[in-house]
Amino acid sequence: AALEITYSSTNPFTGSPESGEGLLLKGEIVPGDYKYLLEVIRNDLNRFWHSTGFILASQGGDIQEAVKIARLVKATYSSAFVGPAAGPCVSACFFVFASAARREAGSHTLGIHRPYIHPRRLHSLTLQQAETLQNTMLRQARLYLEDLQVPTNIIDMMFQRASTEVHWLTDHEIQEQLGRRPPWYEQFLIARCGLDKTLERRYWQMHEKEQKLLDQLVSVDTCGERLSR
Repeated sequence: AALEITYSSTNPFTGSPESGEGLLLKGEIVPGDYKYLLEVIRNDLNRFWHSTGFILASQGGDIQEAVKIARLVKATYSSAFVGPAAGPCVSACFFVFASAARREAGSHTLGIHRPYIHPRRLHSLTLQQAETLQNTMLRQARLYLEDLQVPTNIIDMMFQRASTEVHWLTDHEIQEQLGRRPPWYEQFLIARCGLDKTLERRYWQMHEKEQKLLDQLVSVDTCGERLSR
């Protein structure tokens, strides 16, 4: 395993201490990290279920391993946070972020480019086998993002860029295109928890935040966490 997986009580956006803690995934994603993550979670299940979610600070790595981790994040309806104080989330790490039920990221902290397989998986393959494996992986990766309803323009931008060319998502791309939640979960919160997108958008566009609006948004998040626990 190459990922550093620890619980952190440091706010990923400000660097200040928090009362709660999230599960920090930091470093390169390599084959074996999914199994390591399961071991960390199983060692203290109660701690995991009471955590705030995943803090992502990975430069990416092996796409096959990242999708395994992403499916775990999706299946547990977890939250994902990416902030400048913890570090950026790049490449295959984006798959993990996009899988979360609730996702928050600072401007230019999410980087995308064409996913790739870790060189360790290619060492014993012929050219034909490597071509087949990587083409299959790219098709599956694209289908996974489409299933998450990630906007087509973001997916196309990812696959058009070589693994050495990073595009950093802007605030508009993160908030308005990708969104703070997947579409299905957003609709669930509208139906079950009274989410009002107009009020939410108004709150985030205000220079001076209104406590009343904040309380309404917090109550929606609390409701969603209770229903998905």
